[in-house]
Amino acid sequence: MVMGFYAHSITENASLSDIEVSLNFWAKDLIAEESQKMHLNILESRAILFDTMPEMHQALLRGELDMIIAPPLEIVREFKRDELKDGFTGMLAGNQPDNLYLVVRGDKNISGIKDLAGKRMLLPEDDELAEVFVDSLFLKQFRANYKTKLTSVQKQKKGSRILLDIYFNQADAGVIYRNAYDVMVELNPDIARTVLVLEKLPIKNKNFSYFVKGYPFSVELSKMVITAFKHSVRAKQILDVFRTPELDHCSINELDFYEEFYADYLRLKKGVKP
Repeated sequence: MVMGFYAHSITENASLSDIEVSLNFWAKDLIAEESQKMHLNILESRAILFDTMPEMHQALLRGELDMIIAPPLEIVREFKRDELKDGFTGMLAGNQPDNLYLVVRGDKNISGIKDLAGKRMLLPEDDELAEVFVDSLFLKQFRANYKTKLTSVQKQKKGSRILLDIYFNQADAGVIYRNAYDVMVELNPDIARTVLVLEKLPIKNKNFSYFVKGYPFSVELSKMVITAFKHSVRAKQILDVFRTPELDHCSINELDFYEEFYADYLRLKKGVKP
């Protein structure tokens, strides 16, 4: 099984070298071990990292991939539904979904989007969903692109850095995933009193994993991976790298939400000057 990963969406919590080790050694051994138990003939298991979604798509069209792992909005924009089929995705502890948070400093008198005009904003790097989320909120409120209403917009690679910059008054607002927010609040509970959640976008996970249409072991592997990751020590090592303690089934129909969300965004943009 050859897995294609969108590199920019998986490097927040670990370096590319750590990720490649976990995927090409730990995952390879795990899949080989577990597939033998199910009498599946999987002779190869490796990961390929892609810098762009079009590169990943072309590899799929050439028949070089059996699975893709990428942000769902990026999948919606790059792939056709009939090229993919159900897979799995990570979940937070207790099988809870993630959220995309718009957070603000509690001492800046920000009670709504209208109060963000003239403020300093931080966004995660290489995250189209985060940008569309923020721009949608500003288009609804101001009928203007968010960049035109803010004093500054900067990007950070790590959600923890975004949260700390807001906490230490280096920025007024930012976008961060619930997973990262919860980890930082656990380390420093005062963050929850200083940095407040203004808006939420409910999502299942930052990345979705889908099998390529025609891959013969998709159903068996989905069940195997979800089950194995509950009890295997090696599986837990992999999950630790991605900061996602559980896995769950991910239907291809779960892309509907992102497709509709993006279509709504384009309707908001129509007729609005950049």
